[in-house]
This record gives sequence, structure tokens and C-alpha cells, in this order.
Amino acid sequence: MLLYLVYSVLEAISNAVYTTVTTIWSIEQDLINLMMSTFLFVLGIVCHPIMVIPTLLGGYYILRNCWYRRAKNPRLDSSVGGDGGLMAGARQVPRIPSYRSFTVGNDTFKDD
Repeated sequence: MLLYLVYSVLEAISNAVYTTVTTIWSIEQDLINLMMSTFLFVLGIVCHPIMVIPTLLGGYYILRNCWYRRAKNPRLDSSVGGDGGLMAGARQVPRIPSYRSFTVGNDTFKDD
């Protein structure tokens, strides 16, 4: 009787572990299939002959904007226009003074 009880408990644990592993495995397989089919669906839309030209134009536009944004790097010195006013798009960045420009006050130690 005791042997049958131990066998039943071990069988139940084995079935529970097997069911859990197969459930996780099937969920993983379903997610992989969903990702692959979604990717292939999007790739099919993008590579459709009607969508090739807009995709190329969009990629060119994005790359051109990134290239021009990196190429024109405004300096703080050149942010003042010819008339003395600030140019459009230039930001005012507060500058921290050098440590040499700090003046020493009266509260320093003096050797008498």
C-alpha cells in the first residue's frame, strides 16, 4: 500500500513537471511563430513593388536629416549674428567660470 502511494505521488509530480515544460515550450513556439510571421508580413508590405519607392524616399529623407544635423554643429561663439542679435536656433548655455576667476574673500586664514 505504501509503495503504491509513493508511486502515485511520484507519477503526479512527473506529470505536473511534464505538463509545465510542454506548456512553456508551446507558448515559446507560438511566440516565435508570431514574431516570424509578423516580420514576414511587414517585410512583404515594405518590399511590395508599390511600396519600394516610398520606402527608399523615406530612408533617404531620414539619412539626409541625420547627416545635415551632424554636419552643421553650431558653436557658441558663432551664435551672435552680424547685427549683434542672437541667431535663430542657437541656445544660450550658461558657462561655469574657471576656478582661477574666483576671488578670495576676507575669511581666509592669515599668518600673523
